[in-house]
Amino acid sequence: MPENHRTRLNSALTKLDGAIERLARATLTLAPWPILFGMCIAVTAWVFTHPSRLAPLATNKLTELERRWMAGGAVAAIVGVGLAYFLVMLARRVLTRSWDVVGTAGRLNRALLPLLALPFVAALKLPNIEKDSPKTAIFFAALAAAAVGAGVYAWGRGARLSPGLDDAPERAGALARAGRWLAPLAALALWAGYGLFFSRLALTNHRALHTRTTDLGYYDNIFYQSIHGRPLGCSWIKAGYHGSAHFDPLLVLLSPLYLIYPRAEFLLVLQSVWLGAGVIPVYLLALDKLEHRGKALLLAAAWAMYPALHGANMYEFHSLTLISPLVVWLLYFYETGRDRLYWVTLAALLLCREDVSLLMCFIGLYAILDRRAGRARLGWVTIATSLVYLVIVKLFFMTSAGIIMSGKDAYSFAYYYEDLMPNRSGLGGLLVSLLTNPAFVLKVMLEEPKILFLLQLFVPLGFLPFLARPGRWMLAYGLVFCLFASRDAVFSIHFQYSSVLFPIAFALTPIALKQAEDSAPAAYLGLDGRRLSRALLAAVLVASALVSWKFGGLIDNASFKGGFARVARNLTPEQEATYAWVRQQVEAIPPGAIVGATNKMGPHISNRKEAYFYPGDRAAILQYVLLDEGELKGKDLDRHNATVKRGEFAEISRLKKMALFKRVKPASKRPAPAALDEPPTGDPRPELRKPDKKDGGAPPEPTSTAEQDEDPPPGP
Repeated sequence: MPENHRTRLNSALTKLDGAIERLARATLTLAPWPILFGMCIAVTAWVFTHPSRLAPLATNKLTELERRWMAGGAVAAIVGVGLAYFLVMLARRVLTRSWDVVGTAGRLNRALLPLLALPFVAALKLPNIEKDSPKTAIFFAALAAAAVGAGVYAWGRGARLSPGLDDAPERAGALARAGRWLAPLAALALWAGYGLFFSRLALTNHRALHTRTTDLGYYDNIFYQSIHGRPLGCSWIKAGYHGSAHFDPLLVLLSPLYLIYPRAEFLLVLQSVWLGAGVIPVYLLALDKLEHRGKALLLAAAWAMYPALHGANMYEFHSLTLISPLVVWLLYFYETGRDRLYWVTLAALLLCREDVSLLMCFIGLYAILDRRAGRARLGWVTIATSLVYLVIVKLFFMTSAGIIMSGKDAYSFAYYYEDLMPNRSGLGGLLVSLLTNPAFVLKVMLEEPKILFLLQLFVPLGFLPFLARPGRWMLAYGLVFCLFASRDAVFSIHFQYSSVLFPIAFALTPIALKQAEDSAPAAYLGLDGRRLSRALLAAVLVASALVSWKFGGLIDNASFKGGFARVARNLTPEQEATYAWVRQQVEAIPPGAIVGATNKMGPHISNRKEAYFYPGDRAAILQYVLLDEGELKGKDLDRHNATVKRGEFAEISRLKKMALFKRVKPASKRPAPAALDEPPTGDPRPELRKPDKKDGGAPPEPTSTAEQDEDPPPGP
């Protein structure tokens, strides 16, 4: 073949290859994306316009007519998206006299990427998905967040990321000045909104009689006793002193506030306002790390939406729950070099509960691993201070020197970890399990409920805390604390225990986002660090909102609980009448009277010097008894009926099974019938049986009542 023919053939083939490549690229750019976007729009529109048909949709059992309508809607949406693409291209042609079909389509594809999240959002509308298949619900939320994050990253292609409101002098105009005070005001509004919402929700739940002596009644009595000269006193529990379970002197410091409204309702409001205040340190820490008020505000909003925070907030009242905002404050002061405020906050955290000192050791470890000047010394001092404080408290202020408590005047927490502490062998048994049976330990840690727990905690934060070096070591204590446990409540977002994890996770999130901006692996993969950080933040916001929708307390759903029970969001007329009756009976009892109560009634009479479980070993000295007879079972019910039959108590008032009794005759000294020989002890947690995991692993309360088996003793 002549050379000129060969050259022409090669040139033609090269042109053909280029044309095929351009055609393939144009096809991939133009064909699938408008179809996907149209389908996403159609499916989502149908789900939100046919809420009554979601159940058959969940099982793919729609009628044939409905399926045809859906298919027709999808075709119409695809055509609509295609028409929108054409109109944008036509507008570009008019303005630039160039079609640039592929380039314009590519820019539209990137702009519309977040539409891919719509079907997953629609899937979360399926009835009870959060209860029937929680992992699926979290997976859909994660996919929606990933789609939005990918879209936000794509939006920044070829564009400069907008700087923070206060990092460019040339923009110091009206917008910058407004941002300086609008963003902090918005953070304060988040705090106020959270406090008001959850205060109202907690009060409604309490008035629906969904709270219990364990634990709201305990803490109400602690506040009462503390303000009346008996620091950390509690008549409900062993030794009449909370040091038999926990040492939390911060409650003594807070007790003067109790005079504002000396009832259990005050504690519920205090806890809600206290936890809502966490938006402030989250905002400040994020602002320090990301140097952008808008981003900082978004992370503060994620705190307010966080399901685990809501669960801890709505489960009675606990001193451990109070550490949540304080931990973020501590890390904010650490990161900004405000050492004096760091030490003040550390002292406040140690006063929250004795075992918080162990968590502080891991914060000290973070400081040791930090390479900034002077941080290692601060870390060692933090660890030493925390351990010395723990030893002093255990030796001189608590009824047991053991880490997990022991002895007749203390409450042992060994059963919380019974799988790894066989025969309640204590920390020694735990170490033996770790050394001799690591496979079993790993099996315990990876149980399905614990995996779900981790997903609920970290999907809203995009698992970013695990990427923050070296701060992620601070998560170790909380992970061990929760994942080693045998008792279901410890690895559930509906209780206070997650407070040892999520505040640290929130503090690490802006640190991880900052590190993503300068990430070497991101650069190696060809990713722009600033765009990646912005995309991750968008994904966090979407994941937080969706997981909160399905598992949090802001919106009613099938999953959210406060402790073991669903939360009452509104009182029915019957509940309002019942609560009015309870308040009337409580007000009829003299303030100095010795009162007994069943678990449900306890939080309503706990603001007094002497309040005890009924029946119990103090039954002989009780002057009044407020009870729900539905809580009494077996021997306890027999004992109560026998007491009334002997004329020791006279019924003052009754509403169905609830009644108020007054002592009119001294307690009989004759021995109880043989069947009643096993008296309840009056302690909130006698070791009468092995804990049952179905009810959260709690041993029985002073008596085996209808609902006491569902309620735990004070947490570890």
